[in-house]
Amino acid sequence: MDNMDGQAPANGVGATVGVQVRRSRQFRGLSLAELSRLSGVSRATLSGIESRQGNPTIETISAIAVALRLPLGDLLTDSSPQPTVVRAGTAAPDTSKQELLDRLGAGGLSEIWRLRIAETGRRIDSPPHSGGTVERVVVLRGALRLGPLDSPAELAEGDFVTFSADVGHFYESLEPGVDAVLVMTYPATP
Repeated sequence: MDNMDGQAPANGVGATVGVQVRRSRQFRGLSLAELSRLSGVSRATLSGIESRQGNPTIETISAIAVALRLPLGDLLTDSSPQPTVVRAGTAAPDTSKQELLDRLGAGGLSEIWRLRIAETGRRIDSPPHSGGTVERVVVLRGALRLGPLDSPAELAEGDFVTFSADVGHFYESLEPGVDAVLVMTYPATP
């Protein structure tokens, strides 16, 4: 299981796997030696993967995923959210229409919250949540300014946003009677 093709710096999926293995290992509080013991992959190979040197085989990635108690796909895709705003106003369908706004990855827990703010200008500040926490918000009624302190977004009725919530963030009503749905996803505890 210790095969890696060469020692060239990985790119694409190989680089993503390296970042995800390191992030997941550190989140679970495992040393390289402990992950090596659990996965059967040598410490040197794990170190190479995490430093994005070479490209691990699917068998190696699978063994690591099993040791980390994650679906294989969680190590193959980048879980770092890019701030995304989806605006309301897509064309109305003739009969019906489904639109994917975002995908919640496996290996985490999600909570669904309803956010209601009665008066204009009311601001709710939130401290950083645990590392890797992501919030997704869709505004049902009213308008909101929300998100990380250094890069908030303004949303109107029907708009959707995704942002990292492991930094200080806030929600501020721009009109009375704000009603929104918030989905908070955070990594599962080890």
